[in-house]
Amino acid sequence: MACNSGTCQSGCYRDDSSVGAEESPPLTKKTEVSNEVVNSRRSTEHLDDGICLKCKVNRTIAAAAADGGGDFGGGDGGRFCADCFRSNLFGKFRLAVTANAMVSPSDNVLVAFSGGTCSRVALQFTHEMQSKAQKNYDASRDRALPVFGVGVAFIDEKAISAISSDNLDRAVEEMKLIVSDLAPPVKQFHVVPTEAIYSLKAGDAKDRLNELINTVNDVTGKEDLLEHFRMLSLQKIAIENGYTKILLGTCTSRIACHVLEATVKGRGYSLAADIQYVDARWKIPVVLPLRDCPIHELNMLCSLDRAV
Repeated sequence: MACNSGTCQSGCYRDDSSVGAEESPPLTKKTEVSNEVVNSRRSTEHLDDGICLKCKVNRTIAAAAADGGGDFGGGDGGRFCADCFRSNLFGKFRLAVTANAMVSPSDNVLVAFSGGTCSRVALQFTHEMQSKAQKNYDASRDRALPVFGVGVAFIDEKAISAISSDNLDRAVEEMKLIVSDLAPPVKQFHVVPTEAIYSLKAGDAKDRLNELINTVNDVTGKEDLLEHFRMLSLQKIAIENGYTKILLGTCTSRIACHVLEATVKGRGYSLAADIQYVDARWKIPVVLPLRDCPIHELNMLCSLDRAV
């Protein structure tokens, strides 16, 4: 019969459960380190085999590209497959939107679209969030929460740009096609010239705009002025068409450049407000859902989408 006493020195037999418990060695730091080493080796084996670390089924982007003669380099391309990479990037976007209350069901969002990598990803991810909200709305019985609206805006800088008008017109047509190819809900596409910030006739407004730009001699000053004109144009579109948020495709890399520029120019006083997720200094708040996404990840996503 077992006494079950921890201080017993009689040498009597104890319960089998007690014996088993004594024989099991306690977890130590050395054991934890050993487990980490084993897990690390398993991850390395997956990388060596070209298998995605997340789903552990599909081949990584880099491995698949190498098989086809392409090259997507290292980084996430060497760790994830195309589906998992896209899911991770969309997760960053969605987390930024939800965690910072960028978009509510009653909002009407205006996406600034230039046709570049960042604005293209921003438009696609915004569209996907809207589509999921629409499916949830259609599936619900009470339909209490509405689906936020989405519009797209392009600022036509033909009057102040060195690019030929024919090239700009072709670019606008391509952007119209991109927006129209998106699945419902339908999104209105606004094309507004920069000179529209003036409440004048078209010719007079263009002359007034060029006259103002020509008063600035240095290149940096002109770039800052043009950037301000773009934001004024977006604000004008949003106010006149009932939008409640302006969504920009500004990514981590662009924000890093802006930090350096603002520091050199001595504009550190406004830097904190410039790079926050939601800039409420404007009449229509400006949101940056791609703030945590570097440019090389966005470029990789666009390359993958073109390859499909």
